Parts: sequence; structure tokens; C-alpha cells
Amino acid sequence: MMMKKLSAVALAAAMSFSLSACTLGSTSWILKYGDDNQEVPTGIYVQNMYTAYSAAGQYATGGDTLLESSIEDKTADQWIRDTAMNLTKQYLAVTLKFDELGLTLTEAENTNIQSMVDGVWKRYGESYTLMGVNRDSYQKMLEYTAKTGDLFQHFYGEGGELAPTEEEYKQYFNDNYDRTRAVSYAKTSVDTMTEDELAAAEAELEEGETLPESGKAQAEAALARLQNGEDMITIIKEMEAEQKKDEEESTDGEKPAEEETDPAKYDNVVNVQNTSVPEAYRNESHAMAMGEVKIIESGNYYYVVQKLELDPDGSELTARKSSLLQEMKADEFDAMVQEWIAALPELTVNEKTVEEFSPEVIAKRQNG
Repeated sequence: MMMKKLSAVALAAAMSFSLSACTLGSTSWILKYGDDNQEVPTGIYVQNMYTAYSAAGQYATGGDTLLESSIEDKTADQWIRDTAMNLTKQYLAVTLKFDELGLTLTEAENTNIQSMVDGVWKRYGESYTLMGVNRDSYQKMLEYTAKTGDLFQHFYGEGGELAPTEEEYKQYFNDNYDRTRAVSYAKTSVDTMTEDELAAAEAELEEGETLPESGKAQAEAALARLQNGEDMITIIKEMEAEQKKDEEESTDGEKPAEEETDPAKYDNVVNVQNTSVPEAYRNESHAMAMGEVKIIESGNYYYVVQKLELDPDGSELTARKSSLLQEMKADEFDAMVQEWIAALPELTVNEKTVEEFSPEVIAKRQNG
């Protein structure tokens, strides 16, 4: 769900926007709710408008300008409006649920928030005010961010009614993560040559010249050593020694300081969904058997990979529990928040505020 990828705006990016001399925000509220007409301040919506406008640039397609583009099945203008309003309703839903459950921010959270507000307002307060965000709205958004995290922990953290069991943690970790060691060899021109091209290239060599060493041949040699019982770390250290030798030659013989090496330094603990790791590496290493070694080709490299036991002493799982919890339950929590939004009391929307901070207005302020 795209909405889940949007976070509460920190407005730092908005500092690069062109600010007019007049202060925006002639109305004080964006939503009213409840029998006593409680209000969500305009400044919350303004921050969410900047978040939505900024995010739109990542998703928009077609059109000469952002607002002439489309996102999903909407115009960019409508998507920005809908996203900003949904984020504002999310702010309200989280705030009401937090109060309903009798939760309070800790003293440390309040101290940290106040410190952040003081620092930001000292530096940017005038600019924020010109944008239609007063100090109170900025602080409320920071409080909302803290409350969102606290609600997540309330339901899914240790002791929470929806907290994963130890077995669920282990199952998720085992299903989605792998530990490997690997050494990589860059492809050279030789690796892309046909047999005829290779023969022709060899025939053209001058006396004393050689073709670049094949990356695939180097990888196959390393694989053979592993299959014959040598240790992966030995091979890795040999490559490091060669690199150090090159560094010494480039620094007039000055030797870099020796460092003690923890074997775990060479371990790659990788989530199979982590797109920063080559897809072929993730998928093929995930399918390998424990202790297996093989060559994985991806992009411009050959990886010689050894599959290791994921978490022999349980320490890796313990160290990663916080991030694993986010991976396991973020979507579920997001769906829960959407249910809170659907259950909000009847709302009155201030259409004057909506138009005062339309995408067109934001675009004009950004472009001067």
C-alpha cells in the first residue's frame, strides 16, 4: 500500500521552497469532529500536503509538469489532495486511539520532542510560520510520530496482545534470512568473448602481452579450492592481502595498520527481500543447502558463495528482534490504522483550508 511508505513530514525539504512574504493559514482548522466540534489544526494538514507533494514526484508518470501527471488511476493533483487528507485523518485516528487506550508519552519522549521543537524553531520558526505551520502544529506532528511508535509497541511489542511468539520470530527469521560468505570476481572482456573472438584476440597480442584474466576462471578456481576443503576466509584474506599490496604501492610503500579479524566480519546476513543485494544472489543463495558452495553470476560479477548456518547460538535473532518485528507486523499495523480511520466520527472538512493549500499553491511556492 503506497500510503504506508509515507512518513510524517519533517519539513526540512520544504526549506528549499520559495516563501512568499505573506503568511499562509488564514483558517485555523482543517477538520472538526465530535459533539463539541474539536479541531485538527491547519498546520497538520499543511505538513501532510508537503509530504504528499514531495512523494508525488516519486510516483507520477506522464505529463510535462507534476500536476499534469498521473499517479495510479488519479490525476497527480487529486492524488496529492487525497494523500494529504488521508494522512491528516491518520493523525486524528492515531491520536484518538492513543487517548482511548489511556497511553501517555514518557518523560523522555516529551523531553526529546521539546528539544527538537526548540532547535528547529530557533532556526526555522519564521519560515514555518510563513508556510502556515505554527509551533504547536509542528510539535503535535512530532508527538503523533511518537504516539504511532508507542501504539505499535503496545500491540506488538513484548507483552502486547498481538506480540509474536518466540517461535514466530524464529520461523520468520529462518524463512526470510540467510547467512553466507562470498568472494566476488569482476567479469573481464574475456568473459564476454566467443571462442572465435578469444582466438582472434590472442592472435593479436604483442610479445609479452596477455589477455585479462577471466573472472569466471578465477571464480571456478576458488570454488575448486573450497570443494577441496579450503576455508572461505583464507581465500578472502588472500584477496585482501593483494588489495593491501596495491594500496602500499600507491602510497609509496606505507603499510596500513594491521587489524584483528573477527570471522563474523565476513558473514553476510541477508533478507531475501533486500533489493540492495543482487536478485540472483538473494534467490540462489536462499535455495542453497547448508554448507553448499557454488558460483552465482549476477551483473558484472561472479560470486563464489558458501551457505552457513543462519543463527547457531541465537544471538543474531536476539540482536535483530526490533527490526524483525517491524518487518513482520508493519503491514498488519498499517491495516489496523486504516480501520481506525474508517471508524472515525463524522468529520467536517474546512474546504477553505483545502483550497488555500492546494497542490497548485504548493507548486507555485516551490517554483517561486
